[in-house]
Amino acid sequence: MNIREKLFNHRAAIIFAVFVSLIVAFPQFYFRIEHKADGVYQGIELLPDSPWSARVREIQDGNGFGSIYYKDGKSDPYLHLPLGSMTVAYMGKLFSFDINNTLLLSRLTLPFVAFLLIYGFVYLFSRDRLAALSSGAVILLADSLLNYSGISRTLQGVLQGISPSSFLELARPVYSLMIFVPFFGFLASFWLFYRRKNWRWGAVSTIILGLNFYNYFYIWTYLYAFGALLILLFLVRRKWREALRIAYVFLGALIVAIPYMVNLYRASSHPLYDALSLRHGIVSTHTPLFIGFIAVAALVIFLLAFPREDKEKYFFGLSLLLAPMVTMNQQIITGMVLQTGHYHWYFHKPIAVIFILVTLFYLLAQHSKLSYKKILAVLIVSVSFAAGFFIQAASYFNDRESRDGGYVAIERQKYGPVVKWLGKNAAKEAVVFANEEASQMTVIYTPLNVFHHRSAQLFLSATEERLLDAVFTFYRLRGVGKADAQENFAAGINKISADVYGIYYRESHGSYGAIPDEKFEEIVARYKETLRTPTSEWLREIWTKYEVEYLIWDKIEDPLWKLDQYSFLKKEADFGTLAIYSPVRDYEN
Repeated sequence: MNIREKLFNHRAAIIFAVFVSLIVAFPQFYFRIEHKADGVYQGIELLPDSPWSARVREIQDGNGFGSIYYKDGKSDPYLHLPLGSMTVAYMGKLFSFDINNTLLLSRLTLPFVAFLLIYGFVYLFSRDRLAALSSGAVILLADSLLNYSGISRTLQGVLQGISPSSFLELARPVYSLMIFVPFFGFLASFWLFYRRKNWRWGAVSTIILGLNFYNYFYIWTYLYAFGALLILLFLVRRKWREALRIAYVFLGALIVAIPYMVNLYRASSHPLYDALSLRHGIVSTHTPLFIGFIAVAALVIFLLAFPREDKEKYFFGLSLLLAPMVTMNQQIITGMVLQTGHYHWYFHKPIAVIFILVTLFYLLAQHSKLSYKKILAVLIVSVSFAAGFFIQAASYFNDRESRDGGYVAIERQKYGPVVKWLGKNAAKEAVVFANEEASQMTVIYTPLNVFHHRSAQLFLSATEERLLDAVFTFYRLRGVGKADAQENFAAGINKISADVYGIYYRESHGSYGAIPDEKFEEIVARYKETLRTPTSEWLREIWTKYEVEYLIWDKIEDPLWKLDQYSFLKKEADFGTLAIYSPVRDYEN
């Protein structure tokens, strides 16, 4: 069978993959076209509130991943794996695209590839096109319908015209698409090696598995749990040669991962590494965790109904479904709990969906006519595409409360003239002081750095002193004094906790605001201590210390800043509700 015949036989998958891409990319297309026509569009795209846009921009600017937001620390060991952002960034650079068109290109191509890889793996494993089409549609478009609360929110949303989530997960820059692509790319190639014993597919799966070390921590740890279980099942059955053949893939991937391990060693030797581990939500405990209802349901259905005649296929599937027991409970041995939701969202749930559908379609094929399979497939695919379309449309048109919807994107157009001015007048890598929204626009749309960013605490250059300096600076600008410090800090405790300690208290104590009283009192006391220095002098010292060269003042969002009162600030540009200042370094008292 030639390539043309193969493509024709799988034309439905190709067509569906195209439609998935269009659903993901259409809001960005539509926003650009609609608001260019009415003059609103100022170059600020419809982008979800995600850190990955800035990380793609950082790669395009020629920097590494050591420090995305700060001027210093660029050469630090990376903690956030770079492959996904590099892939998207270089896709854009190949065509000399700016950041907006780079992300649009990724939204058009990566969903297409992800759907075909999911379809390809399921089809190769089950030889059932309908199960493969249904799996791809559900995983990519109907994730919100895979639990009771999601179904309830969706039904309520349909009645009210409100999306149950803020755009599809796939619409976020880089991830989750760059999770699904290498994950299912590995499973498809490894299955071909496992099944056909062809070493070319073994080499491909080894390389893909090795590259996953640079892409997403939870992928390779889940896959190694799967590989260990598969090897163990062969050892129990005394299939020594088969166990060794599989082990070669997982051992070979470690060779590809050597630079990753060197980076990890460098990072773990950094004096801030332990603090950063806590900020990333790693919690010390040996308590077992439940693997999730859908993963349990899939395992039970598999054990009761999946055919056992083909032992190779059976044990392959069993290993994938048992892997959650390892990934969700590795802390029993290691004593360190990871962000277990990442396993559930991206691996446990998709794999469970696949095996439930594969088993269901197998049972229908055994006990009913083909027409029932087709009816079920049409129903699943139709509902999935309808859900995906509704979420995208409702997020764009009706969700005024969303941080990512069309209404919010219109509001963000005010930053267009500001980032254009900075891009034209500021030196590359200069540091900008601004509120969170303006800082986010700065790191996406200019090659500049920022004084503060809501994700900056997750990098090795973010000392606690530096993070508190940022917190204190914002409170200083709002005029918070000793008398009202306690009250204001208590009211903003969730934000302070997230900015300084990441997600540690959320993961370990149940909420961001669950900071111990003594830690809270220490922060307030340190702030009050700084009040001995007059605000004008404090600001000059802080902005000099962190080499701030430009300040963006949003007069609507931050009316209390009143930057015009500081004689050491020079107004560089005024855009009505937004103004740009620069500190005068040679200012004399």
